[in-house]
This record gives sequence, C-alpha cells and structure tokens, in this order.
Amino acid sequence: MANHINHSPRFALAPLQSLLFVLLTLALATMLAIVFALQPPWLGLTFSDGHSEGLRVERVAAGGPAAAHAQVGDIVSTLIAEGRHLDLRGYPLSSQPHAAPTLAGYHAFLQREGAVANALRSPEITLVRADGSHYTVAPARDRTLASLPVGFWLLHLYGTLACMIGVSVWVFLPRQWPPRLLALSGVGMFIATWQHSLWEARELALPATLFDLLMRGNHLALHGLLLSLLLLLVLYPRPLPHFRRWAVVACSGVAALLVNENLEWLQLPFHTFYLPLLFYYVLGTRAAWLQWQRSRCMPEERGALRWVLLSTLLTLSMGMVVYFLPVMLDIPPVASPSAMVGVVVTLYLGFALGILRYRLFDLERWWFIAWMWFLGGLSVLLVDVAVITWFGLRPAQALGLSVVLVGWGYFPARQWVLRRMSAAPAASMEQYMPAFVAALYDCEADQVRPLWEQLLQQAFRPLSLEPVQQALPEARIAQNGARLLVPDLENPLQGLSLRYSHGGRRLFNRRDEAIARALTATATRINQVREAREHGARQERQRIMRDLHDEVGARLLSLILTAPDEQYQRLSRKALAALRETIYVLDHTRRHALHDMLEDWCADLHERLAPLTSLPDIVLPPAEQLADYTLTPRQYVNLRRVLDEAVSNALKHGCGTGIRLQVTLTEERLEIILSNPLRTEPVFDEQDRLPGRGMSNMKTRMAELSGELRTTIHPGPPARFMLEASLPL
Repeated sequence: MANHINHSPRFALAPLQSLLFVLLTLALATMLAIVFALQPPWLGLTFSDGHSEGLRVERVAAGGPAAAHAQVGDIVSTLIAEGRHLDLRGYPLSSQPHAAPTLAGYHAFLQREGAVANALRSPEITLVRADGSHYTVAPARDRTLASLPVGFWLLHLYGTLACMIGVSVWVFLPRQWPPRLLALSGVGMFIATWQHSLWEARELALPATLFDLLMRGNHLALHGLLLSLLLLLVLYPRPLPHFRRWAVVACSGVAALLVNENLEWLQLPFHTFYLPLLFYYVLGTRAAWLQWQRSRCMPEERGALRWVLLSTLLTLSMGMVVYFLPVMLDIPPVASPSAMVGVVVTLYLGFALGILRYRLFDLERWWFIAWMWFLGGLSVLLVDVAVITWFGLRPAQALGLSVVLVGWGYFPARQWVLRRMSAAPAASMEQYMPAFVAALYDCEADQVRPLWEQLLQQAFRPLSLEPVQQALPEARIAQNGARLLVPDLENPLQGLSLRYSHGGRRLFNRRDEAIARALTATATRINQVREAREHGARQERQRIMRDLHDEVGARLLSLILTAPDEQYQRLSRKALAALRETIYVLDHTRRHALHDMLEDWCADLHERLAPLTSLPDIVLPPAEQLADYTLTPRQYVNLRRVLDEAVSNALKHGCGTGIRLQVTLTEERLEIILSNPLRTEPVFDEQDRLPGRGMSNMKTRMAELSGELRTTIHPGPPARFMLEASLPL
C-alpha cells in the first residue's frame, strides 16, 4: 500500500521499547493498587450479601484476627464499635454507589459505607450473629496479600490486556487517529479497572471520601473509554462526512454529562449515572450504520468493518444486557461488575484477531510476530523474578540448587534468549553484497525489484516493506527512525518504505542510513552496467539478425528459385526454415504458441516419414488445453531440435516403424515421451551411457531450459528405446 511519509516528533522509542515502558508503568500502577488495597483494617473474613438477616461468612483466613471465633456460615447482623451499633442487614457489600439510580441514593450508600469504615478503625469491634451470640476482635493493620480476592487480580489482568493491545497498535501507527483512539480506550479501561479493583478488594467498607473519589474517577475513565470507541467508529475504516461535527457533538455531550454528574445540577430520569451510557450506544449504532452503508461497494473494507462492529457493538451490547440495563430497571443483574468487565475486555481480543484476519488498521501478521518478540523478552524478566522469589530455602540448600539451576541451566538459556531478543546490530552489507551483485548482473529486467527487495529484507529485516509514491534521490530516515526510505531501482518516481528494523526491536539509525545509501549506489551502478550490457547485446543481436536475413536469407531464397529439382528445392526450404528459427532465437520479444509449434512439428514429422510404410502414432493434448501456453524463442528452438534429434536417433538405430509420441501437460510442465523399437540391443559406454553426440546435445538443450531428459531401454524382443523429456512452462 502506498503511503506518504509525514514528519515525526523529536523523541521516539522503538515499538517493543515503547511496549516495555508501558508495561512497566502498568506494573507500577498495579503495585500501587496492591499497597492501597492492603491498607484498610482487616478482620480475616470474606462475606457475601443477599441475606435478609445479615452478611454470611464465606471464608475465614487462617491466622486472621477472627480465626478463633468465626466459622463459615455465620450470619453477622450487627457491628458494634465504641458503643455504636451498625445494622448489617441488607448491607449491599457486592454493590457500589453508582448502582443507586438517584443522587440521594448515591450519598446514602456512601454515608452507610463511611460509617462502617470508621467503625473498623476502632481498636476493637464486636460482631453480633443473627442468633444473638457475639465475639470481639481487634482488626489487624497489616492485611496479607493472599487475602485479596480473585476479582482484584482479574480486574488488573483485564485492564492490562486492554491497555497493552490498544497501545501495541498505536506504537506501530503513532500518527493515525484510529490507533490513537484505540489506545486511549485501552488506557481508559485500565484506569477504570484499577479503581474498580480497590472497592472490589474491600473486606467490608472503604472511607466515604475515598469511595466517592474512586467512583468519580472510574466514571470519568469509563466515559473516556466509550467516547474513544465512538470516535473510532466515526473515523474507521473511513472518516464519515462531517466527522468533525460528530466529534464536537460527542465531546460536548460527554463534557456536559460529566459536569452535571460531578456538580449534581440535574437528576436524570430512570438512572442518573447509567442512563447517559445509552447516549454512546445510540450514536455508536448510528455511526456503525453509516459506515456499513458507505462500504457496500468495498468488500475488503466491509470485511474489516464487520469485525470491528462485532468486536465493539456486540461486546458493549452484552455489557448493557448483563449488567447496566438490569440495574437501570431495578432488577438483579445477570453478572457481577467484575464479570461484566471480563465481557468488555473481549472487545480488545477481537481487535487483535481482526488484525490477523482482516489487517485492521493496515497491520500485517508481523504485528503478532512483534508481540512474540516482546513476550519472549518479557519471559526473561519473569524467570529472573521466579528464581529470586520461589526458592526460599535454607542457605546451604539454596546455594546448591542455584548452582545447578542457574549456572548449568538458566544462565545459558537466558543468554541464548537475550542474544535473540537484544537489540540487533546494525546491518552489514558485506554479508549479502557478493551474491546480490552476481544475481543482479545476470538477472532479467523483471527480476530487478524482487532482488532489490530481497537484499533490503536480508540487510535490515524490517517489519514491513511497502512502496511509497515519492521520488527519492537517496536513502533517508523518516519518522525519527521508525521508517527508512530507499529509492526504487525500477521506478525513479517512487520509493520503498521499510518500517522498523529487525522485527521492531529497534529504530533505524544513521549507520543504517549510510549503509542503505551505499547499497543503493552499488545496486544502481550494477543495474546500469547490466542495462548497458543488455543494450549492447540487443544491438548486436539486431545486427546479426539483419545480416542473416539480408545476406544468408536472400542467398537461400535464390537457391530455392534456381534449384534443379524438387529434392534440392525441399532441402533449400528446410535450410531457410532453420535460418528463420535461428533469427527467432535472437529476437526475445517473440512468443510462439505451443499448440502451433506441436502441430507444425507433427506435420514435418509426417512429411519426413512419408516414405515409410508405417506412420508414427501421435497423441497430443486437446487444443483448448494448449491454448494458454506460449514458448520463448529459446524454448521453441531447443524443443524442436530435441524432437528432431530424437526422431533422427529413432530412424538411425530403430526399425523406422512403430514410432510413438505422447505429449501431456501436468502441473505447468510439458511431458514428452517418444519411443521406437530397436533393430539390435544397444551398446553402452564405460559409464553405462548411450554413446553419441546427439544424446549429449539433447540433454544440454533441456538443461538450458531447466528441463529434464531421461532415456530407458525396455527389453524385447524387440527391445524398445524410450526417451522422456520434461519441461517447465
């Protein structure tokens, strides 16, 4: 695909370096979330709500503050702290403030949540069971990492996957808006799940101010995610008419909703917090319909659009059905908030599969190859962490195990992986130039570009190589090293664009630019020498053709006209036909129909064997099967000479009768089998070969055409000689 190259910012990282930087940032953010999640006071209990009498104990942590008192199945109805009694009946532990449809319900939720959180800060609290029994515990200030629920880790996994997939598209196409929007939506997904994980990890409650801050930040990130996806549908695969108006309307509407939500000016009907989500769904459906209408005559774009719509609208529809709509209608949701987030993250997995199947955003399969390189490098870091943390043995045991695993196994394997994954050295033209120069000097004109592209692939191993509609007088770096632009040897009005060096592991540098210029200069000079040689050869062939036609041809024609009898005249005509074939060989522009060549040769064969009592048995393919094949002059002459020599051998060593010829076409190859009976058993030379110069000439001619020639003797009586020729067409 042709592209015009734009200018790029001064600072840039290679794609895999950018991905590693983003992943480290997400890892630090996750570690920060873990620190926050471990801060609140801890009882060592896992509760579930939905019981009219209170909260049910689902799990008791061994070694936790309540381990000696609580049992699984207990129903806790009241919490007492410093004389305050807090009723836990109907306490919505699995819910969150935004599930409340009104602003008053939102603040009531936060007030109750804050009261429980303040009570947990007391030195001692009393938990009253539904049967009236109670026990007193002192909340621990240090919560264990194992006590964090599975949902906490799943939310961070979902957010990291979404963010990394979106960013991994953007780092390869940083100046295009659709990848930018996909990356922004992934960032919004991570921020939303990051905040969601903190209230998912709470044991009983969070402080009201913190919970309110998390909810507002979560909703802001959610709006950013949905707005980015909406604008993505407006711009991809082609910008809709008046797309700027779309963007202004969408951004203005979102800004108004967020201002109203945070300043609490106007209460919306049905559900103040979730009703605006339908705003995105309606506009997104409208944008999707317009994109579908515009792509009706573009099958490739429609295939890509179908996958985008499947990934976005279907996934978001499932999220609406399983969670948001039930909450808006005040009925129990089909799935928990964490499960709903898991449904949404499939959107980004759909984009990844769409790149593989439909080349979304014009990305090729190398996008997955770059991901494999990245994950391979990441595995090295993970193995390092595993070796450090998992083998917590006594010093003597740890020393011996470390020597065996690290010294003999891990370090060699890691070094091998690091050598494979580390930033590749700069290209070296000395490794590839000799073979390239030889191939370029001897190649045909239509092989110049494939050879040039092959050399660039070998020297730089780019993620992709594409033509660009720009005249490039010399090689140069573009987009701050993301691309290397190289002249096209065939077309001076266009060039070639190499994207990211060595599988995306590094940017192009000045040494690469210098090497590309040296390669271009060398290749251009060799190509000019080749063209000059071909031009001289063409002129010489033209001169020989003129001389043969004007001098020898004229004399043979005079000989035909003055021949004393018919036999001399026939021989003269054959000599003139052979001369014309020789002239045809010199003219590379001529093409001969395979069907005409076989029919002409068969007619000559019948004329040649007419004095014999038995004519040859000839089997040819149907004319319509041969109609699509033509022969170059060299193929035409060599094939005719091989057939003529084969018949001459049959007449010389055979009986002159019983000659059979079978011609077939098999998988773009011409197969010829000619057989004849022998008068006597043949005599072989010391290398078990048939003697004679004619057989050697035939094999040489077939080898020149990249064909094969085989001879076999079938025992008699009478013995039968068989010649098999195979020629690629």
